[in-house]
Amino acid sequence: MSKTTAAGLMTRYKNYCLQGLGLGFVGLGVIGIALPVVPTTIFFILALACFTHSSQRLEEWLLNHARFGPILHNWQSHKVVPHKAKWLAAIGMSIGLYFMMHSSAPTWAVAIVAVIEALVLAYLAYCPSYPQQPAHRARAIIAVVSAMLLLGGCCLMAWLMNKF
Repeated sequence: MSKTTAAGLMTRYKNYCLQGLGLGFVGLGVIGIALPVVPTTIFFILALACFTHSSQRLEEWLLNHARFGPILHNWQSHKVVPHKAKWLAAIGMSIGLYFMMHSSAPTWAVAIVAVIEALVLAYLAYCPSYPQQPAHRARAIIAVVSAMLLLGGCCLMAWLMNKF
């Protein structure tokens, strides 16, 4: 087998894998529409990244989608996350964390989820909400402080749950 044929075969396999992964992310995003504790937008953003590197047809399908197309286009062009998506993500993650804290999950698992959610919220707070809005240092500081407050509140709640 020549190098050209092997390279073409590897590219084809890579594209198939990325397309399959992207379709899996689309499926998880659809599940996230029905279940409020599962994020939606991030799975569509990940699917868009997979399709951008593997299939122009699937990329265009996602960017032209009636519901998610405008959000994904703003993300791809300007790395913008709308206020509504930020609030829905924060509310969904808080509800999920609340139920996890009141379940039989081990404290270490709750702490790991709380840290991950705090980091995601910090990143969302840092992202601009409008295309013309630049990322400022003050917004980054506010994002980190709010994530730390959320994490501290979650740790306090976990501690109080173990005490009572």
